[in-house]
Amino acid sequence: MKRAVTLIAVLTLSACASAAPETSLHVAVERDARKEGFRRLGVLTDDYYYCYPLTHEVIRVPKGFETDFASIPYIAAGFIDPMGDNMEAAVIHDYLYAVGEPGQREKADTILLDALEQHHVDPIRRKLMYETVRLGGAKNYGAPTEWRFVDPETQKPIKPPPKPKTAIVAQLKRCEDLKGATFLKLRAVAVLPHL
Repeated sequence: MKRAVTLIAVLTLSACASAAPETSLHVAVERDARKEGFRRLGVLTDDYYYCYPLTHEVIRVPKGFETDFASIPYIAAGFIDPMGDNMEAAVIHDYLYAVGEPGQREKADTILLDALEQHHVDPIRRKLMYETVRLGGAKNYGAPTEWRFVDPETQKPIKPPPKPKTAIVAQLKRCEDLKGATFLKLRAVAVLPHL
C-alpha cells in the first residue's frame, strides 16, 4: 500500500498490567510537524484505552488524536524524554486536557501522576512533571487549540469530531475486566467515530 507520507516511526508500547493487553499505544511520529518549533508531534494510529485503577473509569483516546506527548519546555528536554517511559501517561493527559471537562483539571493531573507511577517513571521526574502541569497547564485545559486530529495515513490535519462532554467512556468493576468481550463492546460503541 502506497502512503503519501513516510512515517518516521511507529511506536507500539505495551500498556501496563492494570490496563488490558488489547490497549497498546500505537503512535506514528509526524515527519514534518512540530509544536513550538522543537517538540515532536504524533498521531494515534489506533484507539487507546486506559483504565484508571483508582476509579475503574475507562478513558478512550481515539485514533487520529494528535499529541505532543509530554509538553516539556526546551530547557528541560535534556532531562525528560518526551517519548520515554512517560509516553502513555502523557498521551492520556493530553487527551484529558483536550476534552477539558469542566471542574476536572486536578483529576486529570492526578491521573497523570498515577499513570507515571504505573509506568515506572522515577519519583523525581513524576513529581517534576506533575508540578509543572499544575503550575502552567491551566491555560491549555479545554483550549480549542488542544483538540487536534490528523489522518494517520497522510499526516494531514482533519476536521475534528465533536468534543465529548467527558473522556470517560465506561466504568468497570475492576480494570482487569477491560479485556475480551468488554473490550470489544467498548470498541463497538465508541463515543467518537473511528477514522
